[in-house]
Amino acid sequence: MKFDIHFLPARYGDSIWIEYGTDQTHRILIDGGTKGTKADMLKFIKALPEDQRHFELMVVTHIDRDHIEGILALLEQETLGFKVDDFWFNGWEHLPEDEDEQLGPVQGERLTAAILRHQLPWNKAFAKKAVVIPASGPLPEIVLPGGMHLTLLSPLIKNLAELRPVWAKEVKDAGLVPGFGARPVVVAEEDEEQLGILPDVNALNAEDFHEDEAEANGSSIAFLGSFGGKTVFFGGDAFPGVVLGSLNRLSGDKAKIDLVKLSHHASAHNTSPELIEKFDCNRYMISTNGSNYHHPAAVTVARVIKRGGHAVHLYFNYKSADNKVWDSRTLKQKHGYKAFFPASGKSGIKISLI
Repeated sequence: MKFDIHFLPARYGDSIWIEYGTDQTHRILIDGGTKGTKADMLKFIKALPEDQRHFELMVVTHIDRDHIEGILALLEQETLGFKVDDFWFNGWEHLPEDEDEQLGPVQGERLTAAILRHQLPWNKAFAKKAVVIPASGPLPEIVLPGGMHLTLLSPLIKNLAELRPVWAKEVKDAGLVPGFGARPVVVAEEDEEQLGILPDVNALNAEDFHEDEAEANGSSIAFLGSFGGKTVFFGGDAFPGVVLGSLNRLSGDKAKIDLVKLSHHASAHNTSPELIEKFDCNRYMISTNGSNYHHPAAVTVARVIKRGGHAVHLYFNYKSADNKVWDSRTLKQKHGYKAFFPASGKSGIKISLI
């Protein structure tokens, strides 16, 4: 039995390759990072025997470029070389009509075209409709082949509604019509900068929290993945208020989680103190190389260290100018946490839960 999670080197984004199963290995791919992550995903795919190049599920959590572009590059090939049982992505047709970060509506249109061209099953688990949670009542639960249980936590339909005008404006500004495929867009990545002196963890933990308001992040798919008695929170870039509300609907007690993939690369506005305290967990994963936005935010890491349970374990898929401070012996001894990074000169990290 195994439940292995590879956090690929997705630059400043997310790309998560999951392998699970008892006698047979099953696979899930969540997001594709920036465009350059295509090479890393192809390396994993080509390492598999041809008859095992198959995904139970692919998910593009939302349209931010650091989540969508690698998958887009993968799917815009003439032939895929792998099979997908279901593909979760909320496109233009899923955004209801009744209701500044780098956004990717144009890439969303291109991904729509690629999904249709390759005839991939699209939101099959949701009867081809939007991947959303209801405003009340039970949360959607999906069981994948091999026994992986997924519990959807985000988004609400109103989060998709709030994205619609933003999507429409960017697509129209590009001279296109919402609802159709589009031409490629290239995004340059920026260099990293040094973080500076050791942060005051206690002072940061005491700062007021202000929740994210970016429409694209609010539309993000987030869910729990449970297999073999272990549960992982895959946060995408979701709003903490929505996720916390969903977890409270599941139980009034703390949520027993074995690993938390922090939302939005541990930005300052997507992991509230209340959400951290809801988790019964001491292992937290941060996916980013720090370029463009200099994530993780020191205030978020400080909150996790102080509120995230006994002897917090922090995992990073890069060692960067923005996160290496958390490897400080002084900080680790003072606050009683551990930090795990890729081997020297490497990027990407694997976490085995079973």
